[in-house]
Amino acid sequence: MSSHFEAPAAHRATLPLDSQRSVLNLFPCLVIAAFAAVALGLALAFVCHGLSLAPAVTALLGGVVAGGIAFRQMPRGTTPARVHPVEWALLAIFACASLRAFLWLLYAKDNELHILSPNNLGDLPLHLDFIRYLASGVPFWPESPILTGEPLKYPIGADFFNSLLLAAGLPAERGLVWVGLAGAAATAAALWRWGRGFALAAFLFGGGLAGFAWIQIAFSGRVYLPDYQAEATWKNLFLALFVTQRGLLLALPAGLFLLADWRNRFLRGERGLLPSWAVLLLYATMPLHNVHAFLALSVMLAGMFAFAPDRATRLRALVFVACALVPATLCAWIVTGGFSAGGGVHLQLGWMQHSEKGVPAWWFWLRNFGLYLVLWIVLLVVALFRRQRETLGIVLPATLLFLACCVVSFAVWPWDNTKMLLWAWLAVAPCIWLGLLAPMHWLGRAVVCVVLFFTGALSLFAGLDSRHDYKLVDLDLVENAAGAVQGLDANARFACAPEYWHPLIMLGRKVAVGYDGHLWSHGLKYQDKMRDLDALMDADEGEWEQAAQRLHVDYLYWGAPEEERWPGSDKTWSTRFPVAAKGEDFTIYDLRSATR
Repeated sequence: MSSHFEAPAAHRATLPLDSQRSVLNLFPCLVIAAFAAVALGLALAFVCHGLSLAPAVTALLGGVVAGGIAFRQMPRGTTPARVHPVEWALLAIFACASLRAFLWLLYAKDNELHILSPNNLGDLPLHLDFIRYLASGVPFWPESPILTGEPLKYPIGADFFNSLLLAAGLPAERGLVWVGLAGAAATAAALWRWGRGFALAAFLFGGGLAGFAWIQIAFSGRVYLPDYQAEATWKNLFLALFVTQRGLLLALPAGLFLLADWRNRFLRGERGLLPSWAVLLLYATMPLHNVHAFLALSVMLAGMFAFAPDRATRLRALVFVACALVPATLCAWIVTGGFSAGGGVHLQLGWMQHSEKGVPAWWFWLRNFGLYLVLWIVLLVVALFRRQRETLGIVLPATLLFLACCVVSFAVWPWDNTKMLLWAWLAVAPCIWLGLLAPMHWLGRAVVCVVLFFTGALSLFAGLDSRHDYKLVDLDLVENAAGAVQGLDANARFACAPEYWHPLIMLGRKVAVGYDGHLWSHGLKYQDKMRDLDALMDADEGEWEQAAQRLHVDYLYWGAPEEERWPGSDKTWSTRFPVAAKGEDFTIYDLRSATR
């Protein structure tokens, strides 16, 4: 795969080359600025024992300086190619999908908070919890806000960036939208740099053959656009991962820019696309943003090292890894609680094949991955037969990564392997285009692309249509709770119902036991503490006081969700402890005299 992504001379852009390069270089510099701000902000939070206005503004300004330096040092030698009309269409679809997904990420309607994506019902409140909690001035490294007695074990990069913005004065909800849109723009640019229009299509429309069942609906005359990937295992990557997994907003463009840089440095022996220090920054601090991305990128880097053109290039790759080893290990150590996070890695043959009961094995893979998987296999065989070094340096590690995810689950929930399969899927995209599709006649390419992307296109449009509108929580409930807890210590811990939408979660407050779906998927052992919470809230005689002490709670929140979950509670603590705050539909009791 020696061809670079260049259009014929007749299709060159009409803008001055310096202007084109400046636009292309702007997006990786934005990502570099965000990564630098997060790294500097975390260092300042440790030194200052928490975030406040001064360290947040300092970190953000430091990120701007880092991005500006990177922009000045970016190589100017690449000649941009003109965008094909089909590629313009793909960029326009990406822009429209991003605007729809992030402008309606979280919005008010009829005095309620609503969201567009059902996948965000549980995730978005947790991210709001992290953002507000990290920006509240709690000591670093902070305790987990969703489970007593645990350090925060989560790659907080994107949420911490939003915390910097919040501490600097930007409201959390608005910050979610703007960071989402900026991350989407950077991701589009990174996909373009890695594999141009085909990589964009693979990300937007990746899917299998399930969507072709829609043809029967179309011929029946019904006007109905279903999302066939909603019930499949391999879902639309844009909807199921990019919009919901906030770590990917920065990790995905950063990783793709790294792959493009490494392709030049370590497979072609050319100058990198980014300054060397910026490449080190993005890779070494990647665990802060997404541990799965760091693991996948490390596999890809190993493959590029193995197929480097000469010994000198391999030596440069070894030096790069040696420089990144200590900071990357430190970052991974921080976000995993000293490597104590229970990741739930276990053997899982066939990945999620068992989840689609009654589906033959061959149809599971075709239904989910379709022709893309077939082309992938053909490409690998051709590259091995022709000994195409550069293609093998990308496709072989991507294939090994894919196969590993089909044998081992790298998280408690096997579906989370999608966060690594995503990298293998995108890594091979430019190779499939250059090695198999580009030599075809344009009509053959068009037919193949329709088969490849029809299901994913249906899923994208169906997943963003006007039928999606989900209530998250009543605004009055959150606002009343905000007023009640405003004067209470930001580091205080509350006993409350473990609901993902609980107002205390939305406000960034520490709770004794959070939503069990989050705790389970994060690999946290919470069952004993959940039993203690039940004993406390039920006011079990002879047990609730000891349970309160084991949970180290400062306050107990009792409102509608608690009444519904523990309807038979005697509420003995309500006569023993003073009221710390009271709202229209809830009461907060001060338990500090019992737990300290």
